[in-house]
Amino acid sequence: MKVALIQGEGDIFCAGGDLRWMKEKGQLEYNENLSDAKKLAKMYESIWNFPSPVVAKVQGGAFGGGVGFLAVSDISICEKNAKFRTPEVKIGLIPAVISVFLLRKIGMSNLKFLALTGKEIDAFEAQKIGLINIVCEKDELDKKVDEIIEEIKSNSSYAVRKTKELIMKIFDSSFSCSLDLASHFLAEARASKDANEGISAFFEKRKPKFD
Repeated sequence: MKVALIQGEGDIFCAGGDLRWMKEKGQLEYNENLSDAKKLAKMYESIWNFPSPVVAKVQGGAFGGGVGFLAVSDISICEKNAKFRTPEVKIGLIPAVISVFLLRKIGMSNLKFLALTGKEIDAFEAQKIGLINIVCEKDELDKKVDEIIEEIKSNSSYAVRKTKELIMKIFDSSFSCSLDLASHFLAEARASKDANEGISAFFEKRKPKFD
């Protein structure tokens, strides 16, 4: 798979968790809730660690856990009227699992503002803090998402996957370790089949033919 797309049905990308379901969960024992929370964490982590690029297409907005899906996506695109909010503190809950990913996506200051106030922000503010990459008109959302997906698919799948892998590895590594990792990745890439094809295509003034 060259690219994965996350999208919702209807007018809203994702409205978050079902509060009736959460109320029922509140009656369970701690260990049962812990088990369920770990399943939620594993779901987000599986998207975070997905080897190919993950693109999120956002209509309407994202709230609570829906914001978490944006945190674990590589590229997020929304229509300009979309709204975003982590309202958990308004009802006595905590945006616990998604905060692990949001911290890495938008930084501590922005996370504290969203998580501690529960305030709603618009598409342009979401773009400013790095939660959203591209904002467009509502009737252009499908086209813009398709353009980005096709742009990624036109690249070397090997290079795209290795680039994402490197970024994910150096994010939590020390400076010296990151440089060492980058050197190894570059050495491997230079000798790859795709690099040979891409460079040859450049000099031959043609489009490269990647697998």
